[in-house]
Amino acid sequence: MKLVLVRHGETDWNKEGRFQGQHDIGLNQRGLLQARETAIAAVTWRPTAIWASPLVRTMQTAGEISRLVGIPVSPEPGFKELQLGRLEGVTGEEMRRNWPQVYQAWRQDPGDVVMPGGESIAQLQERAWQAVLRLEQSHSENDVVVIVSHNFALRTIVAKVVGTPLSRFHAMSLSLGSIGVLESDRRGRRLVSYNSTSHLSLENR
Repeated sequence: MKLVLVRHGETDWNKEGRFQGQHDIGLNQRGLLQARETAIAAVTWRPTAIWASPLVRTMQTAGEISRLVGIPVSPEPGFKELQLGRLEGVTGEEMRRNWPQVYQAWRQDPGDVVMPGGESIAQLQERAWQAVLRLEQSHSENDVVVIVSHNFALRTIVAKVVGTPLSRFHAMSLSLGSIGVLESDRRGRRLVSYNSTSHLSLENR
């Protein structure tokens, strides 16, 4: 089975550098363009299924893909972004100033940091990985499955596949509108590509 990992397009909070988590905010104009360019690329993948986090920004991105390839979108709550609790909508500078201990721990070793009123990266990885396992059980080896999700959620999935400890989470980055590919079969799981933006026009990368 091929799993195509798609990060949603840009929102105003992405543009402003705000932590977005599970706050339900839609794509801005640039994000919609990124989603449409991703959908054009998706036609060549010949997907057999589309799964997405049920948040607005991911469903909008998945909806553009669905419209061009003619396959419905199935929501999967396991692919939601990290629950940030009281840090929803704050900037990195606001986090450093108002939650200095959390900020310091997050920069040094993010794996076990529980966001105030939210969850940890480890908890996110567990629920996202369980969602991947459910997809593997419900699809055949010949299927091409698109997963539309979020920055942290997708990075934890990739970290699980390649064996990167969550203490090294900050060593990974993931662009808006990017594409990655995993393969899963009886031989195991492999990361084929990661953080590709070649399908996006230069102004939308």
